Amino acid sequence: MSTPQKPVDKALKTFAHLSSRSVYVLQKEGLKGFYARTKRKILPPKVLQAEWSKTYASEAFMLAQWLDCTPEQIERSKQQMERYAEGLQIQSINWYLPHFEHAYYGGVYTILRFASYFAQHYQVQSNFIILGSPESPAAEEYAKRVSSVFPALASGKAVVIRSDNDLASVPHTDACVATFWSTAYYVLKNQNTKRKFYFLQDFEPMFYPAGSSSAQVEATYRFGFYALTNTISLKELYEEQFDGKASFFNPCVDTSIFHPPAQRDWGGEHRPYTVFFYARPNFFRNGFELGSIALRKLKEQLGQRVRILSAGQNWNPADYGLEGVVENLGLLSYQQTAELYRTCDVGLAMMFTKHPSYLPFEFMASGCMVVSNVNSATKWLLKDGENCLLTNATASCIADTIIRGLQDHELRKRISDQAAGMIQTQFSQWDAQMEKIYQAMCSDMR
Repeated sequence: MSTPQKPVDKALKTFAHLSSRSVYVLQKEGLKGFYARTKRKILPPKVLQAEWSKTYASEAFMLAQWLDCTPEQIERSKQQMERYAEGLQIQSINWYLPHFEHAYYGGVYTILRFASYFAQHYQVQSNFIILGSPESPAAEEYAKRVSSVFPALASGKAVVIRSDNDLASVPHTDACVATFWSTAYYVLKNQNTKRKFYFLQDFEPMFYPAGSSSAQVEATYRFGFYALTNTISLKELYEEQFDGKASFFNPCVDTSIFHPPAQRDWGGEHRPYTVFFYARPNFFRNGFELGSIALRKLKEQLGQRVRILSAGQNWNPADYGLEGVVENLGLLSYQQTAELYRTCDVGLAMMFTKHPSYLPFEFMASGCMVVSNVNSATKWLLKDGENCLLTNATASCIADTIIRGLQDHELRKRISDQAAGMIQTQFSQWDAQMEKIYQAMCSDMR
């Protein structure tokens, strides 16, 4: 008797059979049409839909069909950039962004900060081209999310695109900027511009397992865009590994918002210690699983002498076995976040890609001692025993490092004071960094 096919195996075979048709659907109907047709054809039972949607293969197939380009398109784009390589006073920019829920998210906030500076200092008109999904809101909602945080961008147009056909609705501008790898495929095909840039804030191939999707990300680094990189390490990587051209900026902190408290009790005799956990269950690069086990160990050892808080994403600790261990405060405003950090003794922020994230900068500025993982790509910033405590990436090592930082009051005070001073002197001048990038964008690129 033959072995019955597993549902996912059957779905994969059906998916492969439909692949050529899927290309047509993506081109003509966009992601919404592609999702609808795929579900109807190969995923009718609810159980099968749930099983398939959790696989890496389902996402990788979708990305391979959706984000594609030809050698001719790459060459045409490079030739277009060569025609406008001389100095150019940029007065209009299309910023291509992925979907975002709110403008306070670190990477999006930085992009909009630059756009706002360009508008206020050089009267640059910025438009926002959003890569939509079936669930995406209308363009007007995205425009509202932008202008509510950065009023200087209120005149900008928002456009939601879901397929190549939608590029016809994108305004002509002096420059366009890809801000995430998926947006680079649309910037590549946009011919209504003079210059193309890549706003790199992390090494995005590491967001995926080594395979199809990570290869698609790497391919965008060879499109020939001029990179604007968040940190010098990303600039060096883009130039050395991908033969690109780049300018970098240093991440900074608004020290009028993120600053140490006027007074701090460095002990823990009369109150519980407070630890902030940078916990994002859906982002693998932040080591949520390791951090969770480490903090269970921490709670087992210190009990009521420690309070562990999290914020920035809505998730239920009970779903991850963290009920009674972590209190998740959900989404907070920028000001509320800064106020929270000032109450914390230690901030645990792990990052396993090429960028340290903004959390260590904000912790340091707020007088909260950083605990993070050893990472060769972030050693330019994180100095063990000087401005943070670094730990090997095991649950017990993480827990022990946090306990050391909590209980050694003199060590924590010394490190926190040095870190806050470093932020104030080296990483607090956003205007200088944004001015540097605008001048680079307008420079002679021959």
